[in-house]
Amino acid sequence: MPIAVALGRLRTARRVRRVLDLEDPELRRLVARPLMLACLFALLGLAAARPALHERHERTARTDVQVVVALDTSRSMLAAASRGAPERWQRARAFAHRLQQELPGAPIGLSSFTNRLLPYLFPTSDVRAYDRVLDEAYGIERPPPALTLDRWVTAFDPLSEVTKRQFFSPSVHRRVLVVLSDAETHDFDAGAVLRGLERAGTTPVVVRFWRPGERIFQPGAAGYHSTQPAELAALRDAGWPAFAETQLDPALRFVQRSVGSGPLVRVGVTEDDRQLATLFALAAFVPLLLLVAPQLVLLDRFRHNGAPPHLRGEHDERGDGVARRTGARA
Repeated sequence: MPIAVALGRLRTARRVRRVLDLEDPELRRLVARPLMLACLFALLGLAAARPALHERHERTARTDVQVVVALDTSRSMLAAASRGAPERWQRARAFAHRLQQELPGAPIGLSSFTNRLLPYLFPTSDVRAYDRVLDEAYGIERPPPALTLDRWVTAFDPLSEVTKRQFFSPSVHRRVLVVLSDAETHDFDAGAVLRGLERAGTTPVVVRFWRPGERIFQPGAAGYHSTQPAELAALRDAGWPAFAETQLDPALRFVQRSVGSGPLVRVGVTEDDRQLATLFALAAFVPLLLLVAPQLVLLDRFRHNGAPPHLRGEHDERGDGVARRTGARA
């Protein structure tokens, strides 16, 4: 339609010039505006069609090792140093993201734990699934703990369930359990839990997200204060690899050593659709600006200075020529 309108206007202008005995302008001046209109509508049409670039990537992973990240979802993980400061669970989530980036090829799963251990995601090499579950599923009391009658909700005893309920694939013999918690827990037999994990071929590591003096800045939790300052030392005395959140780099290196290295095998294909509609919509602004800008400049000149001298001269010459020709015909 814009091309048809432009052609109609060109045809009308050509007839007027023939009547006035005027020369035709250069071809590039004639076709510039129709071409820009055509480009503008073509780009908008392409944007409306929502085109996408389909890409397929081969996904590889190790089959000799798996990692499960157990995330504490108890209410004490809401504690922070001050109002608006990152809360414990948010700091733990950030480390979980970093962990995934630093263990390429190792299948990683996610689980919640309070006084029970429940899986979010079984070990996978799908980075998008891991990130989405971590960002959208993980949260405080999601799921809530089982019924408890005392002040402590978190318990480390259920961690032994990873060896009994197939949190890891049965064919994998190198297993790493990363526990991200504030370690404000029930009393438990740390040595017995550790020995049970090790007998099942599971290497546990605890990273504690805890600082003294932290509080929960939410209604109904004004009486909370950080407790069990010596819990990390107690875990280490029982033989657990345990790190404070000031030791994230050493904790990461320990997990990397536990995972080790191994061959990568093809496990599937990842398909990505890259949307191009936004790109075409932005590109449509280029011909639009080229159409509008010259008219705005010309209008601004006329508004402030009247017609430029070269246009006035051209107008006068054309006017005189028309008058002379008109008089001659008369």
